[in-house]
Amino acid sequence: MSVIVAVTGKGGVGKSTMAACLIRSAIEGGLAPVLAVDADPNSTLAPMLGQKVTATISEIRDEVLKEKANVTGISKERILEMKLQECMVEAKGFDLLTMGHPEGPTCYCYVNTLLRGALSTMRANYKMTLVDNEAGMEHLSRMNTDNIDCMVFVTEPTISSTWAVKRTYDLSLGLPVEVRRKVLVWNKIRAHGIPENVREPLADCQFDEVIEVPMDENMELLSIGTRDVFSLPLPGPVNRLLDACGLRA
Repeated sequence: MSVIVAVTGKGGVGKSTMAACLIRSAIEGGLAPVLAVDADPNSTLAPMLGQKVTATISEIRDEVLKEKANVTGISKERILEMKLQECMVEAKGFDLLTMGHPEGPTCYCYVNTLLRGALSTMRANYKMTLVDNEAGMEHLSRMNTDNIDCMVFVTEPTISSTWAVKRTYDLSLGLPVEVRRKVLVWNKIRAHGIPENVREPLADCQFDEVIEVPMDENMELLSIGTRDVFSLPLPGPVNRLLDACGLRA
């Protein structure tokens, strides 16, 4: 069974950057193939992995919902499976699925049920599944029927992003699955370090590991899309993230 890793954090803190770095580390650490799921509506993971996305799962949801009453002779599960393959980006060591825009006013319960089943089946073909999640827990609660092996909370040393981690941490306690391991990543740390008032909201949170990543020129190039994660040297603390998550082949 594929191990499941979820990466979460407030927009702009480097969440997708850390997700991309973790995917690279997993591949180099013997955990390939990796199924990467970009569940953030901003969808920035693909360029960080050096890939382009031509179709998203949200588009599939819309298409399957429309075809529910129009297609005969083919099961809806088979339709969804075929369309998932169409939007899958295949690369060396990993495959990428992009969720796309949030759900609209239409009820997607029927399609989401099919999607959850399809993703659960697909995960069996991968050593690791990584979900680059938005700050809320919606996608995780819908997608995962298995336990989450590690949840990575990414923050920068600002009070707003720290409180966002605190709220997400509290939400994670209410997920209908077990989160076996929790890792906190302090990103973009400057020379003056992390002020105590910024640390304070997380004082009662219980993390298995805490990693501090200083401001780094290579990480900035990755975050702005100038370079992809496979063409850059990673800072030492980032290289330890795979071990912090308790993931080694």
